[in-house]
Amino acid sequence: MFKINRIGVFLVPLLASCGQATVNESLSLEVENSSVGGEGKQVIEIQVPEKYSGWKLKNNVSEWITKDTGEKVLLGAVAISPGTTAQLTLVPPSESVVSESGDRAHAELSVRIGGEWEGKAYKADGFSFEEVASFISPEQLTDHSYYLRYEGPGWESDRMGYRLYLDWRNAIDVFVKNGDDVVLPQAGQDGYDSYHTLSEWGGDALKVGKSLGVGALGRNTDNGVLHFQHVASTQYKLVSNTDLRAEFDVEYTGWALDENGAGAIDVSTRYRIDAFDPTTHISVSLSKPTDDLVTGLVAHEGMSVINTTQGDWGVIATWGEQSILAEGDKLGLAVFYRVDQVSEVAKAAHDHLVTFKPATNINYKILALWPRRDEHITSAADFENYLVNKLKTFSHPVSVE
Repeated sequence: MFKINRIGVFLVPLLASCGQATVNESLSLEVENSSVGGEGKQVIEIQVPEKYSGWKLKNNVSEWITKDTGEKVLLGAVAISPGTTAQLTLVPPSESVVSESGDRAHAELSVRIGGEWEGKAYKADGFSFEEVASFISPEQLTDHSYYLRYEGPGWESDRMGYRLYLDWRNAIDVFVKNGDDVVLPQAGQDGYDSYHTLSEWGGDALKVGKSLGVGALGRNTDNGVLHFQHVASTQYKLVSNTDLRAEFDVEYTGWALDENGAGAIDVSTRYRIDAFDPTTHISVSLSKPTDDLVTGLVAHEGMSVINTTQGDWGVIATWGEQSILAEGDKLGLAVFYRVDQVSEVAKAAHDHLVTFKPATNINYKILALWPRRDEHITSAADFENYLVNKLKTFSHPVSVE
């Protein structure tokens, strides 16, 4: 049976008179980046008193979102150099002087329609798809069932796109992009797997093979890394899909070590991507701690390997000719992890594995970088510098007072 279906902020009123603040007054925000913080534009959450609901940042791209908890927050894009402060001003929407950024974040899942299942394959005349906000995987769904467009959920920012195989492989793949526009609604519409060829918008660049790809979950056993061969139920739910942020959940019930249900656990994962950044933020909740949970990074031969820490965060990354889109085409791939949540980082048969300490809540991040798009990064040394800057950003987030 299946179904389809922060950053802390303190606000200071800029008073028009000596009287109490009214809704006609703007608010001043002082944003500070530590001297040991990172550089670059990022999207932050700003909690605003209810009477200012709907107001926007005057000189920065911003938008309001409603979280799945019902909380309303303002998202704003900021770029503050390390060791400096900047003033942001919250004003009525009509006074914002920023042109709209357009849609820079997107998540989706589409199912094939107009046919029927024949064993483990979905058969239909042609390929027509319908986007869904929620989905429970049918029991027969497997790799190459030709049922899900590009085989699972896809998500993207203006910088990079990704997809998750929503079957037993449960690996994460990379969609490189030639521009800022949302492109995933185009992928797989003209011949199902046409995205394996570089097109005007970009393409599927990574050979995942037997690995976890870029930052999917697995369980490390005596027989190697177990993917999701034994799971009772897999569910997808779209959480948010706005101009600056896209989020979705994937929940696995009864993820076991064998067909008899040994060591079964329930796992909930949330994937979030924000505009102006290729980073995917992943949060994991488990029904009980386990000492075999891993994430990984595909270990292609001949790649430069980067393994470093900075503050609270570490990274394992690779750089080299690991794109399948063209001869000599390079990719940079990375998995970021909290140092206090990890027991080991080591090379395995198909992956560079990050082993998590037993816990019920885990956070990590992933990213991919395509030097044909990010032309200022041309070497492993450049990529390492880029990653170290990310580690600084994660370890020392900007503060707003």
